Amino acid sequence: MFEEIVGASPALQAVLTRVSKVATTDSTVLVTGETGTGKELIAHAIHKQSRRSSRAFVNVNCGRNPTVLNRV
Repeated sequence: MFEEIVGASPALQAVLTRVSKVATTDSTVLVTGETGTGKELIAHAIHKQSRRSSRAFVNVNCGRNPTVLNRV
């Protein structure tokens, strides 16, 4: 189910458990973290497990878009 995510630490297992829980909801999710931590992989995992998985996945990097930062 998480073929793109590598690791078996207890912390990662906790994240993947949360991914499975949130993917079944219709809620908006904000994934945050340091550069290079795999946020986009987590977002893809949520999308793949969601009811919207047949639709397009759109990744928005808010740090690269000054318009988004000005609205926050």
